[in-house]
Amino acid sequence: MANQRSFCCRTKIRFFLTLTLVAAAALFLFNIATQILDIPPSRRDFIQREYEDRGEIIRKWRKEKSQPRNKPVIGAVPCKGKKCNKFMGVLGLDKNSEGGASAQHCRHPLFLPQNDSISSYFSKRPPLKCKVPEELQCGYSGGKITVAADWSCLLQAINRPDSKDSVVEYTSPQLLTRSVDVQELKLDKDFYRLSCVPNKHLVGTESQKPLEKLKVMATDGETSEQHFFTHISSYPDGELDLCPSDKCLPYNVLILGVGSLSQASFRRLLPKTYDYFTNTLLSSQFTGYNVVGDGATGALLPLLTGLDESHQVEARINKEHSHYMDRMELLWNAYDRQGYATLYAEDHPSSNTFNERFQGFERTPTAHYMRPFWLAAESHLSQEFCLGEKPKHQYMLDYLVDFFSAYKKDRKFAIAMLKELTQTDLSLAQHLDDDLLKFLMTMSPFLQNTLVILMTDHGLIPDQTATSWQVKVQARMPLMSIYLPQSFFNDHSDLAHALISNEDKLVTPYDIHHTLKDIIDTPRLSFSDPRDKGKFGQSLFRPIPVDRTCESAGVDIHWCACHTRFEIGDGEIDRSKVKEKVLTKLNEMTSSHRDHCAAYTTISLLSIYRVVPNEQIAEYEALKNEKFTAETKLDQNYYQVTFSATSSVSDVSDLYEVTLELKDTVFSQSYSMVSEIVRLNKPKTKSCSVDKDIIRYCSCLTL
Repeated sequence: MANQRSFCCRTKIRFFLTLTLVAAAALFLFNIATQILDIPPSRRDFIQREYEDRGEIIRKWRKEKSQPRNKPVIGAVPCKGKKCNKFMGVLGLDKNSEGGASAQHCRHPLFLPQNDSISSYFSKRPPLKCKVPEELQCGYSGGKITVAADWSCLLQAINRPDSKDSVVEYTSPQLLTRSVDVQELKLDKDFYRLSCVPNKHLVGTESQKPLEKLKVMATDGETSEQHFFTHISSYPDGELDLCPSDKCLPYNVLILGVGSLSQASFRRLLPKTYDYFTNTLLSSQFTGYNVVGDGATGALLPLLTGLDESHQVEARINKEHSHYMDRMELLWNAYDRQGYATLYAEDHPSSNTFNERFQGFERTPTAHYMRPFWLAAESHLSQEFCLGEKPKHQYMLDYLVDFFSAYKKDRKFAIAMLKELTQTDLSLAQHLDDDLLKFLMTMSPFLQNTLVILMTDHGLIPDQTATSWQVKVQARMPLMSIYLPQSFFNDHSDLAHALISNEDKLVTPYDIHHTLKDIIDTPRLSFSDPRDKGKFGQSLFRPIPVDRTCESAGVDIHWCACHTRFEIGDGEIDRSKVKEKVLTKLNEMTSSHRDHCAAYTTISLLSIYRVVPNEQIAEYEALKNEKFTAETKLDQNYYQVTFSATSSVSDVSDLYEVTLELKDTVFSQSYSMVSEIVRLNKPKTKSCSVDKDIIRYCSCLTL
């Protein structure tokens, strides 16, 4: 007994020493970073005070958690040895804790960011440097438009016509022949194009005056310089009506997302941003965050509406009785009704969440909507990922800073998704790290009353890793991290405590939706069960039960990352029947598009795993009093199948996955699909004249 007490004492000492070292290292790195990035001392002092005040509270609450963090798993193997101990220390995990893994039904694996099994798919990238002409004569910076002597410019606002979400128009031009502050111009729009030429190019003719000639040149894109810039114009009526204190919590909301990165990939590729947000701002990392559907739509729709796509009104392109997305009750509408200024931005218009497969919006969805800017600018990109002298992502980050600055006394709700860099090559996310870090530091004055969500929408599965179980699981586990300001801990300690208690539990986009609804509907906080009848999810401001399962959380078996999986033997299932099942289904989906899509002819099974919900294993072992093994069979058995499909018109294989249910009787085996067929790799061509829903399953006749 004495030895056991001595061991526990040594364990506690090591745990607190680890916390102290991590805190000291984070503070040291923070001081260096702020000096390198030239952050003003006042902002550094604010961040440091926040760190010290909140750090003590958070560390105490994490220590007091009734359910310890889950034992980590590296890849699909239980974590052991010195490497594991080091990893657990970095994450603040107690390697001697017992009961956490067994008490919680849903046990997600934790992955090392630098896991060697997938490291070959990432490469170090040089900094993104946008090429700039040596002598720009005109431009916009710091609220001032610069026009050189003997030059003339046309300034035009970029507008979005009503009911046209993919079209832009330009206002009547304003002639500028000198540098001018935008305050003098009294600009009332968010987006502008500045088209400039030397005056010597404007020599008029009998039929065309200089101004008219400049208008034609600007329209045809023939000007010597063309610049695009953003400028937030607040509501003309001044301050918005504040939501009363008995209805809303007094906080802004900022949701900042990056596309196509898993938790582990974000930590690997954006280490400075992750370290600052986690260890300096002491945000809560939800290691059990699980997607509920495919792609960005499957991530954002549940977060913004509380419903998945199957429960929404029909809004897909080329579908009968299809509507605009305005019919959906999106979260920013609720915030707008409570007097919040609202903003929505994505940086890649062709793959926009609400436009790639959907009709888009009939009316401008938020007070500040960045899609028209990118539509106007996309044909004027100076180089890949650059617009003029700045990276494209920097325009969005500057737009967010301007938004928060323009509404200093008003409450704000903003959601911005940076998707373009990671569309096809995850390694390009490295270009974001320094700029995101500087953005978060620049935003420090607003963090005193802002709830910040740093997230990714989903992981990406490279073609070469399609059969890797580790990569499959990571694709279902994006980043979800929430920062609460110091005042939240002071005024709502019970809510903050509950949120921290949920850090290692199974969390979904539905839960984030309910959490954000609580901010503007505080009477919900008094309800014992705040969920709407028939809908999934609960607020993170209440403890999530440890016996929560994917099924009870609204996560289909295909997307659940906390199942146990088994590799199957050769004779366990009839592979020919599996091939026949998926081939028939694939060809049915494109049968009405044979003028564009060839029928698939060959199916190759790349991997098959049996997946078993953890709660079923626990129930079986309790009932039968025996260990559940790979050979144990249940009444319902599920298999996740990864396969390639080829047609007679293409030698390129298309990669898919699907989850099947096997019903095995004495007389026969029958298979049914319990998930949709999910495309893993991108179509190799965009030449098919079919909508986005079909092209995912189409082997195009025209390559």
